[in-house]
Amino acid sequence: MISVAIVEDEDFTRRAISLALRDQGFEVHEAADAHACKPLLNTRRIDVLLLDLGLPGLQGMDFAAELRERGKMGLIVVTRQSAPAARIQALDLGADDYLVKPVHFGELAARIRSVVRRCRPDAGRWKTIGSWTVDLDARTATNGARNADLTRGEFDILARLIEAEGRIVSREDLLRTVSRKPLDSDLRSVDALMSRIRRKLDAGTGDDLIVTAPGFGYRLGVPARAR
Repeated sequence: MISVAIVEDEDFTRRAISLALRDQGFEVHEAADAHACKPLLNTRRIDVLLLDLGLPGLQGMDFAAELRERGKMGLIVVTRQSAPAARIQALDLGADDYLVKPVHFGELAARIRSVVRRCRPDAGRWKTIGSWTVDLDARTATNGARNADLTRGEFDILARLIEAEGRIVSREDLLRTVSRKPLDSDLRSVDALMSRIRRKLDAGTGDDLIVTAPGFGYRLGVPARAR
């Protein structure tokens, strides 16, 4: 499971991001400022840290400079500061990504997964599920010489299920994964996408790769293993 630390002094914003990421299967830790975050970094494995720049006490830019000494941990700045100068300074200090609030939670989750793939080679870029090999970077699913030919939305859902490591993913979560405006979308679109994925992956393999959890959502029916 990917472990994320959120360093954000606005309680409502921090809790909203935390809830959204937990719903998408991340392990989440919270800190209201840099000083509160430091003990957490010494006791927990953190894969990606989300850092606000406008922090009380030790400022975000100064903390970002300190964080670069912590090896492979990813750093994403999430701030209201939209000026190019702030973005350039943060990236020069070693930030892996820079997002301006308000952020789309589905996009934030995708950015986190992208940073993890770059910063944690052990996370694995290739996964096997049943007889299929999934390349999360190339966004392909192959079974020998056969290619599943998944659309963007279909692959995003499959990748989300792989990320959940066998846990149930709600239909609402999957809708956020594929739609930038989930409130304007229909949950039935998730079911339609899932039906197409099953036809492409299950046909002729004998594998029940995706299982329905009635009233909740979907999960992988077989473990996803690093190749």
